[in-house]
Amino acid sequence: MVIGDTVICSITVKNSTGTLVDPATSMTITIKNAFGVSVVSAQAMTKSSTGTYSYSWDSSGISVGGIYDVTYIANDGGVYSYGEDIFYLGTA
Repeated sequence: MVIGDTVICSITVKNSTGTLVDPATSMTITIKNAFGVSVVSAQAMTKSSTGTYSYSWDSSGISVGGIYDVTYIANDGGVYSYGEDIFYLGTA
């Protein structure tokens, strides 16, 4: 991917038995650039089906390439579960 592309981040949420579930309260995403600066901060994710969420981020206007850190947070009535991911965004 290069700066200007739309980056699609997705995650599935499962309970302890491996069944897809929805968090009761919210599912959010934060994306930080290579310098630890948030480019997306605690934004709601889109539910496509039970336990399956995605977020489309338009990287146009970004000037910093490199490795981006993604944090997913499922809030189930004050009980938080976290997931992490990374992606590389190059310069054109």
